[in-house]
Amino acid sequence: MSIRQERFEADHGELWEALERWLGGYPTLGDEDIPGAYRRLCHHVALSRERQYTPALHDRLQALALGLHQRLYAEGEGGFGAWRYLARDFPQLVRREWRLVLMASILLFGSWIAAFLVVRRRPELVHLVLSPAQAAKYAQMYDPATQETFGMRGPMQDVAMFGYYIWNNIGIDFQVFASGLVLGIGSVFTLLYNGIQGGAVMGHLTNLGFVSTFYGFVSGHSSFELLGAALSGAAGLRLGLAWVHPGRHSRLEALKDAGRVGAKLVMGAALMTFVAAAIEGFWSANTLVPWKVKLGVGLVLWALLLAYFGLAGRRRTAP
Repeated sequence: MSIRQERFEADHGELWEALERWLGGYPTLGDEDIPGAYRRLCHHVALSRERQYTPALHDRLQALALGLHQRLYAEGEGGFGAWRYLARDFPQLVRREWRLVLMASILLFGSWIAAFLVVRRRPELVHLVLSPAQAAKYAQMYDPATQETFGMRGPMQDVAMFGYYIWNNIGIDFQVFASGLVLGIGSVFTLLYNGIQGGAVMGHLTNLGFVSTFYGFVSGHSSFELLGAALSGAAGLRLGLAWVHPGRHSRLEALKDAGRVGAKLVMGAALMTFVAAAIEGFWSANTLVPWKVKLGVGLVLWALLLAYFGLAGRRRTAP
């Protein structure tokens, strides 16, 4: 092996190893970094051929380039690309952005729990969040005696409600994401607002004793809807962070990078909200299923969804 080849490997070996690990399922590089790294690798393949480096090195680089080409182009087409996003790319992205996901979750769920505990202890404080008319409307909706929400519904009404939930909830996800452009303040406000309102409503209805109707209705779709909202908030915080702290990039370049990452997050959040809308439209309001069964199913879905984000895309243990 020549000194020139040794220097070549020393200069670029770290990149090759990172690309090999990325192909193996480890988030060593961000997905947005791969196209540029692939172009550099192709240049390295050409140099190894031109300078007649050892066959072992040339074969390694050529095999790596072929693997990346197949991953970037062949697998990115059609339904397989969507499956790859759900099975690997989306959970890996959530783990890579864990700090912002954790921050968004604390804002949403922390304010939710705090509002719930306050209203449970001081029921009259619900009117700091809800007007008397709003509180009365929620009570009427979930009062078992009225059967307004939980009465028998036909298939056409289920489909109509499914469409409404999609339109409303996915729109909220994108609003939370886009509001991050205001230095991230918009996303913070929206997460806190939804958390406080949701916790206050839950505390209010629990105080009224509407446990079976309320928890039976929300438990099934809550994991997909609330975690989707938290991920949309994390995407918005990514935009805000790019404004406030662009690093070594220009603010415009930082926003472009953050927009690409945030769009992938919010796309996954929108898919989660779509699932939540399907559950909400066709399962949550079903009066034939006991509410405790719905609660059990909801807890299982929470566990499965958290396991998905923690484990999906981990093909093997790191060496």
